[in-house]
Amino acid sequence: LEDTQVRNTQLSSPIARGKMDYEGQKLAEELFFYIILIFGSIGWVYGYIQQDFTYVFYAWSVGMILSVLLCVPDWPFYNRHPVKWLESIPDRRKTGKS
Repeated sequence: LEDTQVRNTQLSSPIARGKMDYEGQKLAEELFFYIILIFGSIGWVYGYIQQDFTYVFYAWSVGMILSVLLCVPDWPFYNRHPVKWLESIPDRRKTGKS
């Protein structure tokens, strides 16, 4: 019950700091890659049509800002697959016979 309450609290907060799991890291990296690729490609095509390189830079800049806003903060949807760690093994020196 306590684990569920902690998880619900983490997911309901606007930004769950330090809680991104491995699948969330993969998602953030893929989002960053595709956003930059799409905005850069659209900017390149539009800049080519207009014969002006500044459109490429503007489109790339918008894609960069969007990807930073989506990928840098630790949003709750990056923690959909939390890691289940094993229980710690007690230290034998503390619990062992003296």
